[in-house]
Amino acid sequence: MSSQDPKTGEILNQWSTIGTEWASIEGINGREFIAAAAEQTATTMRVTIGYRDDLTTAHRLAYHGKKYNLKAILPNNTRTELVCMCEVGLI
Repeated sequence: MSSQDPKTGEILNQWSTIGTEWASIEGINGREFIAAAAEQTATTMRVTIGYRDDLTTAHRLAYHGKKYNLKAILPNNTRTELVCMCEVGLI
């Protein structure tokens, strides 16, 4: 989200909270790879939350200090829940 510093007028790009949800978080796979000569670990997580129509892959989820990049958002057939496929560890 972009905002303007009221003192300096500078445009700031920063994350902001759009909501707080109950969620179920499950790890579904992990992988290690070499990038820039440094070993890194990425974990794919399945996060299930209540349905909302304003969430996109440009958003991210946060839980206990971890940030989850949204990779896919899948509504169920009755549009009561969203299953979010997320990646954590590369932020």
